[in-house]
Amino acid sequence: MRSLHSCPVLSSNLPAPIARSLSIQFALKEWLNAFHLLQNLQTTLPEQIHKAPAHTVLTHIARTLQKFLLFSIECPLALNTCCLDRLCFYCEILIQTSKVDADKMQALLEEMRGKMLQMKAQMVSWKKCPICPSLMQEALFSLLDYLKQKLICFFDAFVAYLQEARSDENVLTYLLEHKDSFNAACGKQYVEDMLRSFFPAGLSQLRAVIFEGYTRRGFSAFLSQIEPLIDAFEHESPCPQLSY
Repeated sequence: MRSLHSCPVLSSNLPAPIARSLSIQFALKEWLNAFHLLQNLQTTLPEQIHKAPAHTVLTHIARTLQKFLLFSIECPLALNTCCLDRLCFYCEILIQTSKVDADKMQALLEEMRGKMLQMKAQMVSWKKCPICPSLMQEALFSLLDYLKQKLICFFDAFVAYLQEARSDENVLTYLLEHKDSFNAACGKQYVEDMLRSFFPAGLSQLRAVIFEGYTRRGFSAFLSQIEPLIDAFEHESPCPQLSY
């Protein structure tokens, strides 16, 4: 799973709880970036494929997919890494600070990498021997659908790390701030159901954990910004819980 590209963001001597908290938040950010990139490609590719010359389309697709996974390894220490590379990097840090079994998550990341590299080889062959736009679109959309499903499976596997960090006020706040984006990708009420499963004593427990964490660290003033998120969450209609 190890990325070949450097992501010098976190200090190597950070305490484990801080490294875990930051790596989770950064990994969630890169997961959203990857999912939004795939959605954008699915929206824009059909028109591009049918309106532009094949070689122009292939160049554009190659450059866009590089934002998802850097195809070149000519500069392995380059800072211009891509979202799947960064996701791998932050997950490596997270694994080192966690007791959760990482096998499933690692396997999913490797599968996505492998599929992307297969597409790279396919695109090289298209440049040498062009095919009709409809076949190109079919192959590309098959890749995008595959990657989106794998990203959703990855998030399901990542839930175990979120549960392990359920006493981390920063992680909980990040989930509340971005719950609409995660729900749009993983399913309606996904985040709500997940957090309810983390706090069986009720959502007042969620509020208590967040308030206690920020107060203990001297960020009581920040609570005025967080409280509306918690209020909105608590006032939403209850729904069936999912098992994680």
